[in-house]
Formats: sequence, C-alpha cells, structure tokens
Amino acid sequence: MTSQEDPSVKTQEVEISSWITPDDVEKILNMIATSGLFSPSEIDSAESLAWDSAYGNGSSPDTFLKATISDAGREAVIGFLCFGPIPYWPGNYELYALAVEPEFQRLGIGSALLGEMNKLIANQSGNSIFLETKTDRAYETARLFCEANNFSPEHRFIKQFIPENGGIVYRCDLSSDVENFH
Repeated sequence: MTSQEDPSVKTQEVEISSWITPDDVEKILNMIATSGLFSPSEIDSAESLAWDSAYGNGSSPDTFLKATISDAGREAVIGFLCFGPIPYWPGNYELYALAVEPEFQRLGIGSALLGEMNKLIANQSGNSIFLETKTDRAYETARLFCEANNFSPEHRFIKQFIPENGGIVYRCDLSSDVENFH
C-alpha cells in the first residue's frame, strides 16, 4: 500500500528557502546539538553563523538554506544547511553543516537542500564544494549520504582542507548541468 492509498499517511509540502529568522536559530542549533555529530567548537561556529545570518544585513558571504513544512498553520523548520565561499580560492565553496530532523530523514529533504545549494553555487560560477567529516563508525551514514549525492573522497591533501585526525574531505565538482543533482 502506498501513501497515496493509505489515508493515515499525511503528505506535506516541503519548502526550501534561503534565509533564516531569529526564531529559526534555536531550532537549527537544537538540530545540530541533538544530532551528536558536531563537536563543541563546530556548534559554536554554527551558532555564530546562524545569528549573523538571522540578524545580518545580507552582507555575509555565507548562506543558510532551510527546509520547512506548515504545521498547524505555523512554519516548522525540519532541516537546514549552511555553506559559503572558501576565502582566497575563487569558485570553491565549503558545506559547513547539514541536518534534518530524525523523523524527516530518508525522505529526500537533505538531498533537496544539497540540490538547491548546488544550483545557487553554479549560478555564482562555482566549481567545487568541499566538506569535512569524520571516519568514525558514527559518521558512516553521513559519508554514505555524501557519496550518494555526488561527493567523492579526496585522496590528497588540499591546503585549505587538511583533515583533523580521523577526518576525511569530500569534494563535489559542479557541472554545467546542475539538474543532475538530487
């Protein structure tokens, strides 16, 4: 039986937008903290980026994308990502963070956020997107997600990305056909 045949399954439209409000910041920080995948320093950095984005005047080079649903007439943030250009390396970007609420994982929301990011970066003549994650077993799902979304492990050090102990750098090369991205 599909969700279309089962009346107990509720279908909701997910909207992706490229801005966050001060009200979104606590929800985003909670997603980061409860994921268990971010170090205290990464949480501090995410908090700084989120508040700068929420209260900024648009001058920050970093971008937040959020996925929301309408829940009882109110917007509920169910996922987000944050990325920005790599200083002194034109055309290259870093994906700083991505999280989706557990009950909404494996529904394509993370992939949709990545697809929107890829389109925005391609529109800015971006070439590549980098991210760093860890090789611990706890990060296996994150690595598989990256690989399923056109990121490949880098097998050489890049001066902007020398991974910490237990870290691995992934790279996604953008093509002119961003429609190939999820």
